[in-house]
Amino acid sequence: MLPAGETTENTLGELRGLLSQGDLVVDGGNSNYHDSQRRGAWLAEAGIEYVDAGTSGGIWGLENGLCLMVAAAMRPSNC
Repeated sequence: MLPAGETTENTLGELRGLLSQGDLVVDGGNSNYHDSQRRGAWLAEAGIEYVDAGTSGGIWGLENGLCLMVAAAMRPSNC
């Protein structure tokens, strides 16, 4: 998991050059959903699937459980 912001942007930029059409990226960070939507569209241009699975719970998640907020494009191939 990476911190939101420039680190995530740079890493996804590197990954986009290494991944192939049909590969899947799962972003488990806690980015703003506008950034996630933009990233998903950008990766889709290369045929790369993107799942935004933001996590919440902070340090309390260890004892109380974390929360996953998952979003992805729905395509006939993955329904």
